[in-house]
Amino acid sequence: MSKRIILVFLALTLIFAVGCKDDKNPTKPATVDEFALVATLGDAYFSNFVSTTGQALNLTAQQLFENLQDGNTANDPVIIDYRSAADFATGRIRGAINITLANLVSKIEDGTIPKGKTILNVCYTGQNSSFATAFLNLMGYDAQSLMFGMCGVTTDPSINGTANWTNQIAADEFATQLVTTESTPTQTHAFPNPNTGKKTAEEIMKARFGAITGSWTIGAADVFANPANYFIINYWPKAEYLNPGHITGSFCFEPKVSLTQAAMLKYLPTDKTIVIYCYTGQTSAQLAAYLGMLGYNVKSLMYGMNGFAYGKMTKSKYVAPVTDYSAIIVK
Repeated sequence: MSKRIILVFLALTLIFAVGCKDDKNPTKPATVDEFALVATLGDAYFSNFVSTTGQALNLTAQQLFENLQDGNTANDPVIIDYRSAADFATGRIRGAINITLANLVSKIEDGTIPKGKTILNVCYTGQNSSFATAFLNLMGYDAQSLMFGMCGVTTDPSINGTANWTNQIAADEFATQLVTTESTPTQTHAFPNPNTGKKTAEEIMKARFGAITGSWTIGAADVFANPANYFIINYWPKAEYLNPGHITGSFCFEPKVSLTQAAMLKYLPTDKTIVIYCYTGQTSAQLAAYLGMLGYNVKSLMYGMNGFAYGKMTKSKYVAPVTDYSAIIVK
C-alpha cells in the first residue's frame, strides 16, 4: 500500500472519530435570559418615559388638531384606532386605520405599522392605546397615545363610545376609602421567565404581547372589594401617595425610578395578581403591557383615580372637550 493511500486512510479515520465524538457531545445552545433582554429595554424606557424620539407619550386633542390642520401632511402621524369596527364607522379621526390589539403584531409584520413615522394610537378612553404605545416604543417605533382617546376629542352622541369617560367619573364611590398609612414591600422574589423560546427581545415581546392582550384590566369595585387579594402598585410620587392617600395596602412605586431591575422589580410577586393604578389608567396600561411581557400576571386599574375618587384629585382630571374638533372627524 502506498504512503499516499495510507495517509488518506488515516485522515478519514481521524475525521470520522472526531465526528462521532461531536455527535456524542453536541455543543449546547447558549441559554437566553429572556427576562433580562426585555427588562433592559424596559429599564431605559420607564426611566425616561418618552417616545423613541423624545416626544411626550400623550398627545392632546388640541395638539393633534393643530397638527392635522397645519397644511403640512408630511408631519402627520400614522393614526391607529383600536375601537370596534362598528364604532369606528360612526366617527373617526381623518386618516385613521382601524385594527385590534390582538392583531397589532400581524400588522407590524405586514408593514401596516411603519417605522420612521410617528404612530398615534387611539381608542375610546386612552387605555388600549396606551397599552399599544408601550409595546411599540419598546419595539423601537416612535409611538404616542391620544390623551383620553376619542372621549378627549368629542362627546358627540352619534359617535359610539365618546361618553365613556363622562359616564365613569359620575361615580365617586371609593373617595372615602383612601388611607394615608404607608405600606413598604419587603419580600423579594425571583424574576419570572417569559419562556417563549425566542432569542431576541423583539421576538420575545411579540410572542408575549399576543398572549396578554385578552384580559389585562380590572375595575375599581373588584379591587376595593378585597384589596388583600392583590399586590397593588400606586404609581404616583410619594407626596401624593400620602396625600390625598391611596388604596389600602398599596405600595408606592414612584414614576421613572422604581420599576427597574436595579430598583423595585425584585419585589413583584409571580404568584399573585399585580394591580397597577395611576391617575387616568393610561400610564398603568403602559406598565401592564410591559410587566405582562416580562411574565407577570398584571392588570391595570381602569380609569385610575379618576374612576374611583375623582373628587379627591387636584390634577389629571378628565374634562369633556369644549373646543370644536369636528374638522378632523370623519363620519
